[in-house]
Amino acid sequence: MKSKGQILAFEQVMLFGLGVAILIVSFSLFMLYQNYYISETTQDQLTQVKEYVLSNIIRLCEKNEFNSSLVLSVPERIGNNFYRISLSNTGLNLTLEPEGGAADFSKLYGLNETFDFNGMVISDSGKIVIYKTGNSIIIQ
Repeated sequence: MKSKGQILAFEQVMLFGLGVAILIVSFSLFMLYQNYYISETTQDQLTQVKEYVLSNIIRLCEKNEFNSSLVLSVPERIGNNFYRISLSNTGLNLTLEPEGGAADFSKLYGLNETFDFNGMVISDSGKIVIYKTGNSIIIQ
């Protein structure tokens, strides 16, 4: 027959093990939620920067001047990563660096029929310049 002290020690060890298991499960659950919200926030920030750049490209296209430019301040990092802004006749693309990260793309609402778009810039300087020269829109 087991003594009362052995049963009490066994209960305490089981209670401690249960506490550790609850701690590990809680930590894992919170890490899953944190990763989900970080990815959603990163995607939302990419979309906001893309819409900001795109609206200024449209604004520049509407200007009647033959040569003009805009200097835009953009965040240097999104989600602790630099990002690349690429402009081509197919559209505007933002991609987190290094490759394989989140990305966001937008078409140019038919402006590519009138204008020629090109250029690429990395966000490390915190600003981008958009030039309009004739029917060419260049991003640097």
